[in-house]
Amino acid sequence: MAKDEDIAAKALCQLLKAGFIADGMDPGIAQILAGRACEVGVKKVARDLKKEKVKRKTQLNDWQKFVKAKASQYKYKTGPKKGQINLKAMSRDFKKTKRSKK
Repeated sequence: MAKDEDIAAKALCQLLKAGFIADGMDPGIAQILAGRACEVGVKKVARDLKKEKVKRKTQLNDWQKFVKAKASQYKYKTGPKKGQINLKAMSRDFKKTKRSKK
C-alpha cells in the first residue's frame, strides 16, 4: 500500500509541475514549487502563490514621467551625440516647469 501512495504522490507532483509550466512559469521554479507542494500540501502552496501574484509595480515619479514622454525628449541635432537624448537640457526644462506648477 505504501508504494501505491508514493506513486500517487509522484503523479500529483508531476501534474502540478506540468500545470505550473503550462501557466508560463519557469521550469526550474515549477520543479521547486511542485516539490514543495508535495511536502507541505496543495492548499497551503496555492494560498502562498496567490499572495505572491499580488505584487504591485511602484508608480513613476515626476522626473521619470517627464523623461518617458516623447514630447519632452530633447535630442542632439549635430555632433558626435547626434540623435541621443540631451538630459542636461531636459533637466533644465523640467526644473522650470516644476517651478511654474507650484
